[in-house]
Amino acid sequence: MILSQNITIQDTIHSRNLFSKKVCSLWLSSFKHHNISLTIRIVDELESQLLNNKFRNINKPTNILSFLIDENPIVGDLILCHPIIKKEARDQNIKIKDHYAHLLIHGYLHLTGLDHEKEKNAQIMENKEIAILKKLRIKNPYKSNIIK
Repeated sequence: MILSQNITIQDTIHSRNLFSKKVCSLWLSSFKHHNISLTIRIVDELESQLLNNKFRNINKPTNILSFLIDENPIVGDLILCHPIIKKEARDQNIKIKDHYAHLLIHGYLHLTGLDHEKEKNAQIMENKEIAILKKLRIKNPYKSNIIK
C-alpha cells in the first residue's frame, strides 16, 4: 500500500478538474510503493503531439505519456490527452472515467519500469492492469466493448 502520496492535477482543458486527488489515490492504491509524487496533466492534442514528438520522436498525439523523474521514491509526470481519451472511450463503449483509471494505472506501471514493447512484457503489464482494475470493479479493458 502507498503510504504517502503527493498528487498534483493540472487540467488544461476543463475549468474544474475532471477527477480529484482522492479518486487518483484510490486508482493507485493497489501499488506497493511507500511514497509517490505525481503530476497528472490533462492536455489537448497539440500539447500531447509536441511532447510525444520531442521525447519519443513520434509526431502525433497519444493517449498517455509517462515521464519518470526519480525512482526512489517514485516521482513522475503522467500526461493524459483528453480528446483522444474521450474518443477512445466512446469508440470502445466504456465510461470515460474508467478509461482514465486504466490509463493512469497503465502510465504508473511505466513509471515502475514495465513496458509493452515485447509480447511477453505486454502480457505481464496487461495482466497487472486487469487485476488492479478488477479490484476497482472496472471491466477488463482488453475485452472488446466495441459496438458493431
